[in-house]
Amino acid sequence: MHKNISGTIFYSLLFAMGGAPTIAMLIIQAQTQDPNIVYGVFIGLSVIIACILVPLILIQNAFLFFKRKNDQLEQKIKPLCQVYLVLNALCLIYWLSFQFLK
Repeated sequence: MHKNISGTIFYSLLFAMGGAPTIAMLIIQAQTQDPNIVYGVFIGLSVIIACILVPLILIQNAFLFFKRKNDQLEQKIKPLCQVYLVLNALCLIYWLSFQFLK
């Protein structure tokens, strides 16, 4: 399997797991600062976002898996691989700052 295609599959699955809770927490924090509401809504909103995000990424990865030997796709997918890597880094930075700065 090509490097960019396998990287995109890995980074997108990582984002599917970490991105949903991050997006949920950002939405909740934009609405309220009350800790009782934040933690009550966090789980439900994470599940809702994951129910949308995970199937989309699984469909994308299935497509990439079936087209994994296509050299043209390998070159086209390189920016997407980098986008997922940056999104994962931003999610990690957000959660580290949430844990240690609050």
